[in-house]
Amino acid sequence: MESANGDINLSLGIARNVPLSVGPITVFMQLHVVRSPAYDILLGRPFDVLTQSCIKNFRNEDTILTIEDPNSNKVVTIPTLRRGPTRYTMTSQPKKPDFRMRRS
Repeated sequence: MESANGDINLSLGIARNVPLSVGPITVFMQLHVVRSPAYDILLGRPFDVLTQSCIKNFRNEDTILTIEDPNSNKVVTIPTLRRGPTRYTMTSQPKKPDFRMRRS
């Protein structure tokens, strides 16, 4: 998988039908698993389409996400949190130094 910053992360596989609960809404997602990503979970177009998500950004940098349950039509609005340290990581072999970071 290619990240927005151009990094390439190999998928370790797909976890199928994983229940994702947000308040009273539960949707079943197909998730790509990657080793030590820079995020806890990355929701993309399939999630947006399934939940008819709507994002609202404010001048003070707050953001809220509104989603709808496709089965019950329940609607939930969720405030987002500022980015902090990653909560979940898989430890593995040390990464090879990036050749772009070396100095001449």
